[in-house]
Amino acid sequence: MVKHGSSIARLNKGACDDSYEICCEKFVSPPSVLKIKQCGFQNPIGMHTRITKDSQTAKFGEVPWTVAILQQDRVAKNVLLFKCGGSLIHPQVVMTAAHCVANERNADWLIRAGEWNTRSLEEPLPHQEKVVDAVLIHPHFNHASLKNDVALLILAGSLQFADNVGTICLPPAGLQLDRVKCMASGWGKDSFTKGKHSTVLKMIELPLVGHDDCQRSLRNTRLGKFYHLHRSFLCAGGEPNKDTCKGDGGSPLVCSIPNQPGRYLQMGIVSWGIGCGKNSTPGVYVNVPYIKAWVDKQLKMLYFNTSFYTY
Repeated sequence: MVKHGSSIARLNKGACDDSYEICCEKFVSPPSVLKIKQCGFQNPIGMHTRITKDSQTAKFGEVPWTVAILQQDRVAKNVLLFKCGGSLIHPQVVMTAAHCVANERNADWLIRAGEWNTRSLEEPLPHQEKVVDAVLIHPHFNHASLKNDVALLILAGSLQFADNVGTICLPPAGLQLDRVKCMASGWGKDSFTKGKHSTVLKMIELPLVGHDDCQRSLRNTRLGKFYHLHRSFLCAGGEPNKDTCKGDGGSPLVCSIPNQPGRYLQMGIVSWGIGCGKNSTPGVYVNVPYIKAWVDKQLKMLYFNTSFYTY
């Protein structure tokens, strides 16, 4: 799965010749409307196949908040490049990592919701695509350290709720969860150096790691013994061969809501890490409870209803 967003997968209209291409043919049939429009509900309505290295494919519609962020190629206008993952928090707002989009705010961005198998046009329901109208970067985002690595993509029109398209819940500001198993989803690589991108949406279960424990682990890497882990980060993982990786940047890390089976809230956004799946070295994510107040403020300034991500 993908950690730092990179233009790797190409989407050619009508062409699906290899594992790096995503079909772009438009669907005509409208998506079904969800009876329940509350945030954070899984929707396991499709097939389930195990893959290698302790990861698994998501069922179709199981994580309906996970979206693909695409960029139009500047030379070949009919080609779309896969850039990063993201999460739907409002029918017209996608949350992602700032490092994915900060250097190219004026690019021709497109988001695809409801995607599952990037090489298939024969899924139970069609995906939906929307042009990005505006990119909002956290004002204290730091390109060097990746502090406050969060951005909001404002879409030029609302997505329609469907069995494969829904919003994720966001936690209250300052929420802390301890010793909780969470899961990340994305189309990223299965290893850092010579890995291949997944054509089917993957998800992987990861434990949250406390701030101090994570900082100690990171100090044992090339970052050195004086590294300070900023409070805008949280950590998860640290188990061998189980991690997000290149191409998962911006993708959501979600955790189960206590006493609400099958319902999730987003605690993290894939940000960075030291390699992928190295034992005892957790991956680093945006701390969503830490930046939640900024997200609330942006939506309220746009007169967008925050109830779409409130549980």
